[in-house]
Amino acid sequence: MVLLRFLLVAFNVVVITFLIYNMIDVVQRPPERTKKLIIIIGGLFLLLAPLGIFFGLFTPTFQYFIIYPIAIGLFIYLTKKL
Repeated sequence: MVLLRFLLVAFNVVVITFLIYNMIDVVQRPPERTKKLIIIIGGLFLLLAPLGIFFGLFTPTFQYFIIYPIAIGLFIYLTKKL
């Protein structure tokens, strides 16, 4: 159980760092303001999920481990399409 918790924390640290990096990269790009706003709002929602787990607002479930990587993949796709 300790190993699983450590892997969850390590995964979330990597994801949070990656999300912040991509959001900063999107802000510096020249696309339309509305596209930037959508990506920034989506990135903030994705940042709130692991922070909610760290602060104990909700517990990680099986659905989290399935849906969260898909959402991260969609976020990466959106940031690369700009």
